[in-house]
Formats: sequence, structure tokens, C-alpha cells
Amino acid sequence: MTAFYLSKPYDPPQAPQNLPLDRPWALLGGNSPQQFMKSYWHKKPLLVRGAIPAFKLAKRQGEPLGSAISAEELFKISSNDAVESRLIKAKPWTFTDGPFKKKSIPSLNSPDWTLLLQGMEARHPAAAKILSWFRFIPDARLDDLMISIAGLGGGVGPHYDSYDVFLIQMSGRRRWRISEQKDLSLNPDLPLKILKRFQVEHEWDLEPGDMLYLPPHIAHDGIALDAGCQTWSVGFRAQSYKEILQEGLWRLAESLENLPELEKRFADPKQTATSQAEQLPEELIKQVAQKLNNLKLDRIETFLPGIAAYLSEPKPQAFFDGTARELSPKEFGIQLTKQALKPHPQTRLLTLGARVYCNGEDVTTGQTGATQKAWRALASKKQFQGSMVKIEENDSLFEAFEAGWLVF
Repeated sequence: MTAFYLSKPYDPPQAPQNLPLDRPWALLGGNSPQQFMKSYWHKKPLLVRGAIPAFKLAKRQGEPLGSAISAEELFKISSNDAVESRLIKAKPWTFTDGPFKKKSIPSLNSPDWTLLLQGMEARHPAAAKILSWFRFIPDARLDDLMISIAGLGGGVGPHYDSYDVFLIQMSGRRRWRISEQKDLSLNPDLPLKILKRFQVEHEWDLEPGDMLYLPPHIAHDGIALDAGCQTWSVGFRAQSYKEILQEGLWRLAESLENLPELEKRFADPKQTATSQAEQLPEELIKQVAQKLNNLKLDRIETFLPGIAAYLSEPKPQAFFDGTARELSPKEFGIQLTKQALKPHPQTRLLTLGARVYCNGEDVTTGQTGATQKAWRALASKKQFQGSMVKIEENDSLFEAFEAGWLVF
């Protein structure tokens, strides 16, 4: 039996609310977050030995640490149909979507398999705490924390990602081989996105507590060197400009429903007789141009509310159970004075100036000052507790609680 099976679970600390951005972090190899963003983010890979010092310290003391989440827990989570999970086997390559019954997952001692579980920050507090370490990067860029557990030799093959990723070794060892090659063509004969030609440039064996950061489009291949190898991946989103603009325009079009002046019908009392009846009339063009000018559709601030709403939408697999929230508005207000209100792990919060967006909705416009203040605390500090003047039925804080977006 491999020694790390006997290790005690690592208990990750919650990051402080005010991160020291200009001081060196072990997590970033002695770089401060400011230095890391300037020198590495979206630019070049960074290998960090002992990114989580607790692992080396515990090993020296003869009390090795293991993953905060056991293999048994991960297998159980993979049986949940609300969790995005995938099972990948090599020799030959096969790919299966979950949920999985335990008997369909190979034993830890079987070789050449990998189980991937997405969105683990919503399934286990340890994963949520790990994510809190990376809030020196804007929330709008964060995707989720994925956990990979594998048998000996397990991996997903040489591939590349279109986004930044931090690969944290949590249990067992994994060999990472990377390349900054330009040829990123894929093998069309395989069920996975595996590179056709992979040319290794660097190779490292990562032990528990080590971390590898990779910017987009770096070819990489991770192979488990121990049974039950766990790698925790903090991934970031990178939408296309087309997607961002389309979503922003769609929400902008929806917002026009609230402008009564646009309900008026086109009128052209100044239209003259024309010999080119087939042409779109100049009077129509002139008036529409004037309306567009009044709406400021050539200004970025007109699009930003829709873009912020889009980027605050939760993942498609997110599930919120609001049925158990049986408090009246008055009881809810009283509870706020006793207990901290927090976003559900799958809730996304973004701010645009003083405006707050929660799960795709503007939750501050038209709300009381006290409610707006509470939302800003939830967005920046991820919790709120205090005295509210009065909670009404249509208070957005109470409505979000009823929907399961916020929890005590």
C-alpha cells in the first residue's frame, strides 16, 4: 500500500479578505501576486515546489498530509447527476460521461484511468477554500476547481487548454511534460482532444504541495505516478469576443423594452416624392441614427451592464434548492442579525461600479441603500451580517435567499 493512503487529510485555510498583493507568497514561488501577474500571467509557465508549505513540513515531521477529499468521497460525488464528471481510460482511449456507480469506476490499483470532477468548490468546503487563494485574479475570469483522481499511468493525453490553469498536486505524484510548440493540431481518430504531435521540452515530477501554472495554449501531458493520484486544477474562463458582444447586445436589446419613447411609431411627415422607391428612405435612416445616438450605443458603458450580467451567470450545471428556505421577510431580517449570509457555492457575484449582479440579475437597481450595501459586502467579502432597517417581500436580498442563491 502506498504511504500517502495513511496520511491525514490536508485542511486548507480560508484566505484573508484583504489579500497582501505586494508581498511574496509561497504559493507563487516567492512572487507577490503583483509580480506574478506582471511576469507570468498569460505569458509563461511557472513551476512552484512547495507551493503549499504544510505538505513538506508535515513530511519532515513524519506525519505526511494527503488530499482534503478522500478517493471514496470523490467516487460518491461522481454518482451525483448534478455533478459534471468524466471517466477517461487509456490503452485504448475511451471517454464516458457521469454520473457513475461505484462499480463502474476502476479500483485505485487498476492502471490507466482518470476520473474528472468539475465544479468541486460547490461540493466540498476544502475546494472552496482553495479557490479563495486566487482572488487576486478577477472573479469574472474564474471558472471552477476541477479534481482529477487517477490510477497509475492515468491521464488525459497530451493536450492544450484555451485558458489559464493552476495545477496543484494534492495526493501522490504526477509527471508533467510541457511544450511551447506552435503545432497544436489534434489527432482526428481519437475520442479525446489529443495532440497529433507532442514534442516534450520540459519534464517535472510534482509531489503533494507542488504546483504548476500554465498560460493558454501550452501543450502539456500529466501522467499519474502513484495509484490514487489527485491533481486539483483551478481553471479560468476565456470567452471569445464574439460571445461577449453577442451576450451584451442580447441583454441590451432586452433592456430597450423599458424605454417608452421607443414605443412610438416611425413617422415621416418630411418625406418627399422619390423616383427611387426601392431605396431605404433617407428619412428612416436619419431618424434611426438619431435614436441610436440618443441611446449611446457607440459607448462602452451602454454594453457593460449586459456583459456584467452575462459574466455573473452560474455554470449551466448549477442547481439551487430554494424549497427549504421557509422564513418570512421579518424572520429573514432577524436572522441577518444573528448569522452571516453567504453566497451559495455555485452563485456568481460581480460588480460594475456600485451595481451588483448575481447569477445574471441586477440585484441593486431600485433597492434600498441598506440592501445595496449588503450586496456589495456579499460581492467583495463573500458574506454579510448586520441590521437591516426593514425587509420587504420584493427585497432582492430576500428573493435571492428564497431562490437558494444565498444561504446562512
